[in-house]
Amino acid sequence: MAPALPRVLHRGPGFEILGLVTGPLDNNVLVVHDLDSGDAVIVDAADDAGAIERAVTDLHVDAILTTHGHWDHHQAAPAVAAALGVRVQLHPDDAGISDLVADPLVPGERLVGSTAFTVVHTPGHTPGSVCILLDGVALTGDTLFPGGPGATRFEHSDFDRIIHSIRSELFSLPDDTVVIPGHGASTTIGTERPQLQDWIDRRW
Repeated sequence: MAPALPRVLHRGPGFEILGLVTGPLDNNVLVVHDLDSGDAVIVDAADDAGAIERAVTDLHVDAILTTHGHWDHHQAAPAVAAALGVRVQLHPDDAGISDLVADPLVPGERLVGSTAFTVVHTPGHTPGSVCILLDGVALTGDTLFPGGPGATRFEHSDFDRIIHSIRSELFSLPDDTVVIPGHGASTTIGTERPQLQDWIDRRW
């Protein structure tokens, strides 16, 4: 198998989003890189710790942010955190569905270098799911994908809550906002918003 290599998925004012695909479920591991300072945060250290570490060799990583507690999104997090000397963060509401040892990931505004981003709580796929919002781009974990919301078949999931999260936190964003989910291809808010009633009607 060819090694996982990072590529630029999005460029914004003063930052870029690097991505690589790892693991049996083809998870998107994302790196928010502030271009001025070289500071970065990793979003979802899913698998292949070595590949993730190589992707950030020239960067100063501040933290590993985990969008939710499902195993496929944080398998490499302990190893990467230990290698880089950084903390792993997860929303406290997902502590009950994950064995990941993590500090609380608290919603609100943050900085990586001089790049501002916002952590928003988007429960539904899991109780503690979060999305990471930057200027012109949303990193949505398993909350929003091209063509619909994340799965809500789990005991700890809630379809009505994920629809509320998408409507209130994501569909309030501009149409041209790029959506980079936890698996698969990117989309835009403007592409997905008109489909909302169809998702509600089908219940997935």
